[in-house]
Amino acid sequence: MIPETAASAAPTVSGERYGVMDVLRGFALFGVMTINLTELGGVDIVITAAQAAALPSAALDESVWFWVRLFVSDKANTLFACLFGLGFWVQMERLEARGAPFREIYLRRAAILLVFGWLHLYFLFSWDILHVYGIAAFVLLASRRLSEQTMLGLGLALLLFGKPLVTWIFAATGISGPLEAATYEKSAILARQAAAQAGDFPLFLGLMSENIRLGWLLNGGLIAWIAYATGRFYIGAWIARQGWIQNSRERRAIFRRWLWPLLLGGLALETAHLLSEESAFGAFAKILHAVATPMIAAGYVCALVLLFHGSGAGRVVRLLAPVGQMALTNYVMQSFAVLFILTGVGPGLGFAGRAGVATFLPLVILFFACQIAFSHVWMKAFAFGPLEWTWRTLTYGEAPRLRRARAIVA
Repeated sequence: MIPETAASAAPTVSGERYGVMDVLRGFALFGVMTINLTELGGVDIVITAAQAAALPSAALDESVWFWVRLFVSDKANTLFACLFGLGFWVQMERLEARGAPFREIYLRRAAILLVFGWLHLYFLFSWDILHVYGIAAFVLLASRRLSEQTMLGLGLALLLFGKPLVTWIFAATGISGPLEAATYEKSAILARQAAAQAGDFPLFLGLMSENIRLGWLLNGGLIAWIAYATGRFYIGAWIARQGWIQNSRERRAIFRRWLWPLLLGGLALETAHLLSEESAFGAFAKILHAVATPMIAAGYVCALVLLFHGSGAGRVVRLLAPVGQMALTNYVMQSFAVLFILTGVGPGLGFAGRAGVATFLPLVILFFACQIAFSHVWMKAFAFGPLEWTWRTLTYGEAPRLRRARAIVA
């Protein structure tokens, strides 16, 4: 017999999962990889503006980049962060309802994510977001006594103004100017490009670590993104407190009512932002983007929830569920894929400085299709993704059963 304390603190079993949350995570992961590859492989990181303009695909790259920015950029990160906040809140409620020591378990879970994120950042992928989420998770725990109205208000304020305000402060005080100049000067870009193309991973990692130091830690990037993630965590937690996702089938009327106003309104604002950002109205265009981003992300949620609970298309979107169930594993797998596409390490393609977004996007689609297939095969045999299993083992101090139990045929 399992002791009550051990049972109450046990990891979430598959029957307690919310399938729609897994679908949303899987959908967000496609966008996250798209942005990670196109931005890490983009101008001022591993290719200069002049080199990008000289690519044979330059005109197509510019066109594709417009559509990526319209539909994906910032929306995927917003959705991913909100889902993390929602998931942390749901876990906190479950543990508290079971009478488990939820504070200790939550703190271990957040600390493990933070440490893993820092390791991922410095030893593999300089575009890591997990360390930011780990910090935001601590803020969310400290804020759990806030009223729903206060959490919503703070979430909206940070979501709309947190990152832009921190960025402005560091620019206005003159801190970020010299640091950004050093990060994005031509010699630094070409050095990163040469290391990537040569497949010299230690050198590339060292150069990207310098990029992290100058462009992330010293110029306020980390602080800005903590504000960015915390606002989205608050919004995700507020949504969890409404029970909209957990009871999405019964709340379909809400999602149906808001689908088109959010989606069409957000896309209209984002289009206006993209068309006016280089004009005299550039400052106003940034406000349009700040408002449009959560609207579009929320519109995607409405659409996916309605499709998930539909009869025909529901089967299609459910293909994303296993991807979302092992979101941490798939996120890290994407990091390896991005590095192999950009660098010449091992079987790497070495596309840094040699290709643009029109080349990257089909590769993202191909790799993500492989992730869908792999996730389905893995989750049929196992109850957790490999990194999810490791995270749970470290969190709870005991290893949950990894393989699914086979049905006994009489």
